[in-house]
Amino acid sequence: MSQPQHLDHHAVYRHLALREFAADVRIGLNLAFYRTFAVPAAARLLLDTGEMTERSAKRTDDTGLMMYEVIAHGPAHPRSRQVISALNRIHRVYDITPDEYRYTLGTFIFIPTRWIDRYGPRRLTADERTATWHFWIEVGKLMNIRDVPVTWAEFEQWFNAYERDNFAYDEAATRLMDATREVLAARFPKALRRWAGAAGDALLDDDVRRALGVPKPSLATRAVVHGALRAGALKRRLRPAAKDIFTPGQPSRHYPGGYTIEQLGPDPVRPVARR
Repeated sequence: MSQPQHLDHHAVYRHLALREFAADVRIGLNLAFYRTFAVPAAARLLLDTGEMTERSAKRTDDTGLMMYEVIAHGPAHPRSRQVISALNRIHRVYDITPDEYRYTLGTFIFIPTRWIDRYGPRRLTADERTATWHFWIEVGKLMNIRDVPVTWAEFEQWFNAYERDNFAYDEAATRLMDATREVLAARFPKALRRWAGAAGDALLDDDVRRALGVPKPSLATRAVVHGALRAGALKRRLRPAAKDIFTPGQPSRHYPGGYTIEQLGPDPVRPVARR
């Protein structure tokens, strides 16, 4: 993508991710993570670490907090560098292929953007897409992700081909979905928790659903969920957010008293064999 000299990529992306499109980016990033379950090798690795099944609440909290630290501060900030250094140290013990790294990076760029274009209060502008691109490409460079296609169109073409070639069902995906559904349900009001799984499944597109072995929710469920999403988009268009959704060090479900960056991530990191 072109790179206008006047554009502060981090400032633009920070605003859309933490304020104007905060709800959409959060859902998009969650869906990006679920998408990796649809790649059998990635699903087996995630299962074998034990983080998603044995410590799912902490794993979910830590992933989100680390990601939002970088979004809030920008890749060059010392807190972001501390987070990225921790992520590199965590991932170094696992046998992750360059294509798997590139694919995961692509999910952070394309999946939230597609979600915004479908369910956001408006579509992203060219500058916002450019800012999204450059923000995540810079993060990828700091995580030593190499040979990323040099334009949005080329990377998206590679990304789509990777999914066509690699999406498939594996039992590991079912176990990961079962574990993370409990975390998702806990985010819903108590009166709605019995429907949380079906509502979450309705957010998945058909290709991902098939690869995850998730049955297609009923037409009524999909209609209610999609109607609620569009109503939420209209509400955000009429009443834009007045403040950021994230404050560094803020309390969370796993850290009710707040957190330090040193607390985030598995301790200890448990190496696993590739299978």
